[in-house]
Amino acid sequence: MVENLFIMEQEFHGALKNSEFRVWYQPQIDMRTGKHCGAEALVRWQKQDGSLVKPDAFVPPLEKLGLISRLDEEVLENVCRDISQARKQGITLGPVSVNLSRLQAGRNVITEKLKKITEEYEITRDELFFEITETADGAEDGLPGLVEQLREKGFQIAMDDFGTGNSSLKVLQESHFDILKLDRYFVARIGDPKAEIILASTIAMAGDLGLEVVAEGVETEEQIRFLLGHQCHLAQGYYYSRPLTKEQYIKWQKVRNSSGAGGIFRERKLHI
Repeated sequence: MVENLFIMEQEFHGALKNSEFRVWYQPQIDMRTGKHCGAEALVRWQKQDGSLVKPDAFVPPLEKLGLISRLDEEVLENVCRDISQARKQGITLGPVSVNLSRLQAGRNVITEKLKKITEEYEITRDELFFEITETADGAEDGLPGLVEQLREKGFQIAMDDFGTGNSSLKVLQESHFDILKLDRYFVARIGDPKAEIILASTIAMAGDLGLEVVAEGVETEEQIRFLLGHQCHLAQGYYYSRPLTKEQYIKWQKVRNSSGAGGIFRERKLHI
C-alpha cells in the first residue's frame, strides 16, 4: 500500500506538470421547462497515452496523501479558465459547480487560494459555486467553518451526495448550505416504496430549510415525474446529457438553443 501511494504521488506530480487533468461538464436542467441552468464540473485524468484514469482510482489515494487540495485547485483553475475564455466568446458556461473535498475543512489557507484563483479570472458568484462531498470522513469539526468562509466570500455552497454519509443530518444542521444534491443511489431506487418515502421526506425537509434541491443520476421519465411531483425541479443525469468535454458542452448548448436542433445533443422534455 505504501509503495502504491508513493507511485501515485510521483504520477500525480507528473500529471500536474503535463496538464493531464481535464474538466468535463454535466449539464443541469430545470425539469419543469427543460431549460439548461448550469453544469457540474467533473475531473478526468487523461494520461499522455490517451488512457483515462477513473476518479475512484485516484481521488481516495490523493486524500490519504494529503494532496487533494492541490487537485481541487487544479480543477478550479481549469474551470475558471474555461469560463473566462467562453465569456470572451460570448458564451455562458455557468453557473458551474466545482467539487471540494470535505478534507479541506479546517484549512484556512484554502479559501484564500480559491479566492485568488477566482479573482485572477474575474469570476462572479453567478458563474461558479462549490459542492462539498457529504461522504468523506474525518473532517466534520471544521466543515461549518469552511462553509461559512466560502459563503462570506460570496459563493453558494451545495452539499453533495446527501444521504450516503454517516452524519448527514448533523452536518446539515450545523452548516449553512444553499443547495442539497440528492445522491443517485436514492434516485435510482424510485419505484421502491421505502426509497420514495425517504426521498419525499428529504425534499420536503430541504424546502422547509430554504434549500434548492438537485437530483443526481436522473435517467427515466418515471424518476422525473416523481421528483417534480414532490417539488424537486433541478436535475442532472443521462436522461438529459452525459458528462461532456468543454467543446461538446458548448456545442450542446448551441444545438439546444437553435431551432429544430436534433442529433445526440437533443434535449428531451417531459410534459406533465
